[in-house]
Amino acid sequence: MKNTLNSTFGIDKFNHIDIESNELHVVDYTERTNSKRAVEVFCIKPSKIDSLKISNPTKFPITTSIFKSQCFMGNDGKELKQCECILYPTTYTKDSLVLFIEIKDCKAKNIATHYDNIKEKFIVNVKLFRDKGVLEDDKIVYAVASFPRSNKTVFHNQFITPPDIKDFRDNHKMIVMGTNNITIKDEKSIL
Repeated sequence: MKNTLNSTFGIDKFNHIDIESNELHVVDYTERTNSKRAVEVFCIKPSKIDSLKISNPTKFPITTSIFKSQCFMGNDGKELKQCECILYPTTYTKDSLVLFIEIKDCKAKNIATHYDNIKEKFIVNVKLFRDKGVLEDDKIVYAVASFPRSNKTVFHNQFITPPDIKDFRDNHKMIVMGTNNITIKDEKSIL
């Protein structure tokens, strides 16, 4: 997948991180550092900032491809909406899981204002990957929205309604979740 991303979009568009650990933490420093730092991935929870925690109990190698600023441009020269990154097994096959990640490091009271924008980012990014041949048209992918500052670790029911779940699954081939903790079940699925 890493080579496909580089050849399709350009090697300068991503920061690829390979990790073999039973735990990963995805953090977005953009807001807190005025863009001096962006999305980063760690094996240990960093101090002074909350994260999307990804448990990987089987410790199989994972690659996270972080989308750099202006990673995806439209035909009109304008930047397309983009989420933070994607995660997939380092040894990627067509049956491997693909997880799109969006993190909003905002105060809990502001979470709901981001719901529609995040869903749109997922739709735009997955469609772009399908249009460019990076993902097959019928491949089911995962998309996780994380609000790390929220006390609630699961805000799924507020983020995505049952009709949305069906629409994303049927029309976009996505399983969308709102959570700050996920577990990778195996190389094909998450819990």
